[in-house]
Amino acid sequence: MHTITFLGTSAGVPTRFRNVSALALQPENSKKWMLFDCGEATQHQIMKTSLSAYNLERIFITHLHGDHVYGLCGLLASKGMQRSESPLEIYGPKGLQEMLECVMQHSQLNLPFDLKIFEIDGKSSMRFGAMKIEVVELSHSITSYGFVISFDDMPGRFDARKAKEMNIPEGPLYARLKAGENITLPDGRTIKGSELVGPPRKGARIVIGGDNDNPLLFSPYAPFDLMIHEATYTQRDFERLEKKFRHTTAKQLAEAAQEMGVDWLILNHISPRYDKNGRVVELLEEAKRYFGGRVDIAYDFMKIEI
Repeated sequence: MHTITFLGTSAGVPTRFRNVSALALQPENSKKWMLFDCGEATQHQIMKTSLSAYNLERIFITHLHGDHVYGLCGLLASKGMQRSESPLEIYGPKGLQEMLECVMQHSQLNLPFDLKIFEIDGKSSMRFGAMKIEVVELSHSITSYGFVISFDDMPGRFDARKAKEMNIPEGPLYARLKAGENITLPDGRTIKGSELVGPPRKGARIVIGGDNDNPLLFSPYAPFDLMIHEATYTQRDFERLEKKFRHTTAKQLAEAAQEMGVDWLILNHISPRYDKNGRVVELLEEAKRYFGGRVDIAYDFMKIEI
C-alpha cells in the first residue's frame, strides 16, 4: 500500500491545531518518499513522524504562495546539516529556481548533496519507475499546479503462508513462484505460480491539487481512486466574503468529485476560521450533501494507505 501523511493542512497561516500546507507520499515497498508543498515549519512536522529527511527524494511545489513554499530553505539547510549526500530533486513553477538560488547565495548555504531544480508547466509529465506524474495547470491568483499520480498495475500478492504449508523451501523458489513460474520440487511435485499468487492489483490513481477555484480542470484525467484538494470555505461563508479569493468551497469540490467519479475525497487546506468552536464539521457536512463516495477532512499527521 502507498502511504500518505498529512504534515500541514491549514490555509494561509498556521493555527494551534494545523500547520500550513505539506503532505508526504511514500510508495509501496520504498524507503524513499516525496513531499508535496513545503510550508513554514514543515521540517518540524517531519520530525514528529517516522519520516526522515535523509530518505526524502523529491519535492513537488504546487505554487509559490508562502504557505506552500516558505519551509523549503529550512528543510534544505537541515538536510545539509545532517551531512546527507543523497540527491534531491525539486519540481515547481517558474521562479522557484531563482528564489532558492537567491536564498542559498545570500545565506551562504552550501549543500553536501546534489540539488536539481526543475521548473514545470501544465504540459509537464515525469516517470519514476512504476509511477507517472502528470502536471495540471489550475486556476488561482498566481500560477498553480496539481499533480495526477498514476501507479502501474502490480502483480498479485504472494501467499507465503500457503507456500510454507505446502512445504516449499524458502529462497529462490519463492521468487520464481512470485514471478508466476511453475516449479518442480525435489519430491516430484509440480507447483504452479498461479496457485500462490493472487490476481493482478490495479495501480492507484491519485490527484493532489494546489490552490484552485475550478476542480473540474482535473476532469480530463478522471476517474480517481483518491482526490486530495483544497476546500477552504463552505459555500455560505465564501458568498459572505467581501473580497473573493480564488479557492474552492466544499460544495464546489464535492460536486466536481461526484461528476469525475472519485472514489475517495479528502478535503484539505482548511481556513483557520473552522478551527474555532468545532466548525470544521460544517465543511464535512456540506461535502457529504453533494458527494456520494467516501469523504474525509485532512488533519495534521493523519496517515492513510491506498
